[in-house]
Amino acid sequence: MRKLLIIPFILVILLVVIDRAGLFIAQRAISTRISSTYHLSANPGVSIRGFPFLTQLVSGHYQQIDVTISRAAADGVQLQDIDAKFTGVHASLSLLLGQDSGSVTADHATATALIPFSQVLLKVPKGIKLSADGADNLRVTGTTAFGVVKGIAMLGVSKKGITVTPEHLSVGGLSAGAIATRFTFVIPVGALPLHLTVSGVHVDSAGLVLAATGQNVEFASA
Repeated sequence: MRKLLIIPFILVILLVVIDRAGLFIAQRAISTRISSTYHLSANPGVSIRGFPFLTQLVSGHYQQIDVTISRAAADGVQLQDIDAKFTGVHASLSLLLGQDSGSVTADHATATALIPFSQVLLKVPKGIKLSADGADNLRVTGTTAFGVVKGIAMLGVSKKGITVTPEHLSVGGLSAGAIATRFTFVIPVGALPLHLTVSGVHVDSAGLVLAATGQNVEFASA
C-alpha cells in the first residue's frame, strides 16, 4: 500500500521538475531572441507567468510574459529600466526550439521605461539643470552664456517622440525670446525596443518615465 502511495507522489515531483526545467529553457530561448533582435549588450530578464508551464508550451499560448531590459537605445536615445508585460502571447514549440524562423507575438503589451536627465541635458545649453515640476513638467534652472535661465518646460507625446516646449521661460529676469527655441525640441523615441509605442510621459527624480503600449506586436524574432 505504501508503494502505491509513493509512486503517484514521485510522478508529481517529476512532472513539476520537468515543468520548471521546460520553463527555464523557454525563458532563456526568448531572452536570447530578444537580445539578438534588438542588439542588446546583455540578455534581458524574461519571466513566463502561469502554472503549469507545460500546458502553455504544448498549446503555444502563454498568459503573460514579462521582459526587463536594463539598458537599450531608441533612435540614439539611451533608455534604462524597460519593464514590459506581454499578454496573449503566441509562440510554437518549434519556434522556441529554434526550428522555426518566425516571431514571438503578443496580443497586447504595456511597458514603462526611463530616459535619465543626462540624456535630456544633451539637448539644451550647457549649465542647465533639470528637475521635476509636478508630474508633467520640467523645471529649468541654471547659468548659461545667455545669463541666468529660469522657467518651466511642458512635456508631450507625438509620433516622433517626447516633445519639450518652454513655458514662462526667462533669461536674466527678462522674458526669453530667441533662446526659447533652444528649449523647444523632440526626444526621438517614437519607436521603442520590443516594438512598443510611447503613449505617455511623466517626470520623477531620475528623469522622464515613459509609458508605452503595443497591439499585435512581434517582440522576439529569430
